[in-house]
Parts: sequence; C-alpha cells; structure tokens
Amino acid sequence: MSLPPATVILFDIDGTLLDLKGAGRRAFVRAIEAVFGWPDEIRYVNFAGNTDLNVLAQVMAAHGRELVEADARRFFDHLPGELERALDEPGGDRVIYPGVRELLERLTVLPDVVLALVTGNIEACARIKLRQFDLHHHFVLGAFGNEHADRARIAGLALQRALVALPRGQSVRARYLVGDTPFDVAAAHSIDAVSLAVATGSFSAAQLRTAGAGHALTDLGDTAQVLRLLGLE
Repeated sequence: MSLPPATVILFDIDGTLLDLKGAGRRAFVRAIEAVFGWPDEIRYVNFAGNTDLNVLAQVMAAHGRELVEADARRFFDHLPGELERALDEPGGDRVIYPGVRELLERLTVLPDVVLALVTGNIEACARIKLRQFDLHHHFVLGAFGNEHADRARIAGLALQRALVALPRGQSVRARYLVGDTPFDVAAAHSIDAVSLAVATGSFSAAQLRTAGAGHALTDLGDTAQVLRLLGLE
C-alpha cells in the first residue's frame, strides 16, 4: 500500500514565532567584543531576514578583516553563552506570537506533516530561543545560519533534510515556508515552496504580498485559517 503524500512546512524563528526583544543583538555585540576585542554596537547591521554567518561577515568587513573559518568557529562557539546570559538578565522581555503554540501543537500530531526550521540563527542559538517557550521539541530537523550566509541556500538544505527524513516511497503533496520578511519569501520561491508570510516582524502584510508571498497574514492567531491555507483542514 502506498503512503499518502506528505506536507513539508519550514519555519523561520525570529519575527515569525517569537521576539526576544533584542537579546540576540545584545549577545552578538558582546560576543564581538569578547572574541575580537572590538566595542561595536553594529548599528549598521539589519538582523531582519539576515543570517548569523552573513552578519559576522559584515562586522568583519567593517573592521577591515575577511571572515575565515577559524574566526567563525571561535565566534560561534562563544555566542550561545552570551545569548544565555542576555536572556537571564532581569527584566528581559520576550514574546511568543499569537497562535504559535496552538499551531505547532496541531501540526506536530498531524500525520504526514514534516516540520523543519529555516533560520538565520546558528543551531545552538536557535535551540536556546525555542526553549524559552518550550517550542524546541516540535523541530527535529532544520538548517541554520552557521551553514550558509544565504537564506535561500539554508532553505534548500532544510528541504533536503526533510525529504530525506520521509519514509521510502513517500511523495510530497506540498511545501510551505512560514516567515516574516521578503528574504523568507524569496527563500520560499527558491525551493518552489508556497510562502506563508506573517506581519509580526518588521514588514507589513502589504509589503510581504508585494514581495510575492502566496499568503500574507497579520499573525498566526487563527489556527483554523492557517491550517486551511496549508491545505490541512
């Protein structure tokens, strides 16, 4: 008997699922000074839709240095500890967006649905962020911001891993990428996925539609609506 086709759904983290109110940026700034000795507030860097590897390359270029693998490894080994410390600071605000928990709980138990991450965070930081709201167990698979500087390439890696995880002989009915920036929309297009964009980050629904999103929502608060858009209800 043939298996029913699967639905692959890839999720961004920051601006899509949650907001740690600048903890990631603070951690990056502190790690730059700790590892390289450069006091730098990196105000020239836009984190929305960016990747940790690309951000680090931007910082190195601003200081007249080319990013080499040894520097990247040293920096990314230090960064998770700075993120943990930033999140442990008193008064640190953090937000999980409307509907996120409910949606992931529904998707996790649906048969023939594969969830994976497409995030600009390095894997250790991605897991730390998801653990703030006990979301980490929803995502076994993913691709991360230390693997490539280009978000589209990260999306390709995540999709490849999701396909490899399918039982032998199972086909894919549909693929979706859920994100909050035009970079996520472009990454969806690069892997022939439908872009489901949410305006919980720095971009409005209108801007996301203009960027080519297949669907653009204010947030993920209406679980039934999101499941319908994903063809799952």
